[in-house]
Amino acid sequence: MKKLFFALLIPLAITSCKETAGNDPVLKAPVDSLIKSFSDGWNNHDSAAVRNLFATDALLSDDNLIAVNAGEISGKWISPNIRMLSGFKATKLQDWSTNDRASYTGKYEFDVVVNDSVVAKPRGVFTLIWKKSVEGNWEITSATIHSFINKNDQPLL
Repeated sequence: MKKLFFALLIPLAITSCKETAGNDPVLKAPVDSLIKSFSDGWNNHDSAAVRNLFATDALLSDDNLIAVNAGEISGKWISPNIRMLSGFKATKLQDWSTNDRASYTGKYEFDVVVNDSVVAKPRGVFTLIWKKSVEGNWEITSATIHSFINKNDQPLL
């Protein structure tokens, strides 16, 4: 009986150790380069580059706006702000990625420049979520941005 048990156990052990196609390593999203593209677009005042990062049906919400597609995001958020923003910096708090989705949450800060003078230094937190398109491009599907402002309209950080 013991011989029969071991005779059945050995093939079972060997087959359970085989690697299956489902265990292939996952090629994760390049989160660092995705956030760099976002930062570079803003810092280069390139509204087309920033706009092209968003999926057609992307959602953006900040303290004053909800935009429900890339056209609204471009018209109501990117275009009115792209020329005034300078020195955008992101500091990672958390990120994650899979082969077709990614997310980045971080603190942001930048200068608002009007007539060559810094008039504000906004700070806050933001989260971007990307999805890999059928064509293989990474597109932002959701952006949530919160500023840190106290009751006197002064940044908290």
